[in-house]
Amino acid sequence: MNNNLITIVIDAMGGDHGPEVTVKAAINSTKNKDIIIILVGDVEKINIELNKYTEKEKQFIKVFPSDGVVNEGEHPALAFKSKPKASIFVSAGIVKSGKANGFISMGSTGASIAAATVLFGTHDGVDRGALGGPIVGFAPKSIIIDLGTNVDTKPNQLVDFAALGNIMSKKIYEVDNPRIAILSVGSEEGKGNNLVKETSKLLSNTDLNFTGNIEPNEIPFSKADVILCDGFVGNVVLKLTEGLGDAVVKLIKEELGENNQSKSLQNSVFEKMNTLAAFGGGPLLGVNGLAIVGHGSSDANAITNAVQTAKFVISTNLIEAQKEELIKIRKQINK
Repeated sequence: MNNNLITIVIDAMGGDHGPEVTVKAAINSTKNKDIIIILVGDVEKINIELNKYTEKEKQFIKVFPSDGVVNEGEHPALAFKSKPKASIFVSAGIVKSGKANGFISMGSTGASIAAATVLFGTHDGVDRGALGGPIVGFAPKSIIIDLGTNVDTKPNQLVDFAALGNIMSKKIYEVDNPRIAILSVGSEEGKGNNLVKETSKLLSNTDLNFTGNIEPNEIPFSKADVILCDGFVGNVVLKLTEGLGDAVVKLIKEELGENNQSKSLQNSVFEKMNTLAAFGGGPLLGVNGLAIVGHGSSDANAITNAVQTAKFVISTNLIEAQKEELIKIRKQINK
């Protein structure tokens, strides 16, 4: 085994399906022999799944024990104290120790954020990491930030999100001069609450390509590359989009039955409306380390895609670029 390869930790117990899909994703991800996967979790359960594969198939996979799982609904800070050896905290700890380049988890989003925030630390001035990324397949490069991490947000934080989203758009989606907009109730200047208005003033003093407000109905048409909102609004938009996608898929199934054309259309709608569920997840922004936070319902293919995302993010040097962008933008608004 080549120890110079990129090493990614997968929280094997995270998500709705646990080792059944995380082990399969690890096998899929190491087929090209260009990455090492460390599976963290209940060793016995992980090995039951690994034993379905040959020694050759699992030669680039390691197993690391943990004790316990943080479930959805548990308070992350309390879980960190009561379950310090839970799979998500052990996963982040391996990265913190320098033995891996990043971790992936489909488990509790709050616990993943807490693990990354506490163990990696945040960039100077950032209180908590932010989740951001495309949520609508019709606009595959339009990043919405924040998607639920920071539900009560101040204008300065939205400016930080703008800086983080700007560099993410450039590095990951290769947009030269990202258009940055604020999600609001109207596209006209002056429309919106105090958070929108005060953030607009601050962004107008930066060299970011700030284009003003954007309305929710404009999101699917790629009217902006980075869309800013507090985590409360972002999470509502995310869940509404996913719910509409599920409803439309159900309607197609009821109306057209289970023929090939119907299934193809169902899959297309699902990928367009449930982007995070279909493609795994994205990096937590604003922290000093790589954490890919995924969707609990992710299957093995989605987790495999999350591994590919992790590899790509590492190659872009996104973590350091975020620091530089934050420093630059803060100097501009504090003149």
